[in-house]
Amino acid sequence: MCLKERLRAVYSEVVANLGSVFDQLTQILNNQDQTLLQQNEVIENLRKQFPIELEAIFLIASRVAKTLQGGNGGVVPELPVPLPETPQVPV
Repeated sequence: MCLKERLRAVYSEVVANLGSVFDQLTQILNNQDQTLLQQNEVIENLRKQFPIELEAIFLIASRVAKTLQGGNGGVVPELPVPLPETPQVPV
C-alpha cells in the first residue's frame, strides 16, 4: 500500500470514529458521579485510545465557541436547536 492509500485509510478511520468518540466524551462530561479529576483521568484514557479524534473534537469545539462569541466578524451560525440562554419569543 502506498503512502497516499495509507493516508486515505487513516483519514477514513479517524472520520468514522469521530461520532463514537464524541458520544463517549459527552458521557464522560455529563457524568455527575465523577469529580473533575476523575473525569480528566477518563478523558486522558480516551485520548490514549483516540488521540487524533479527541484533538479534532476539541479543535472543533474551540472554533465553534469562538464563532459563537463573534470571532468570525460577528456572524453567528444558525443552530438547529435553541440554546438555553436564547429566549424564545414568538414573532
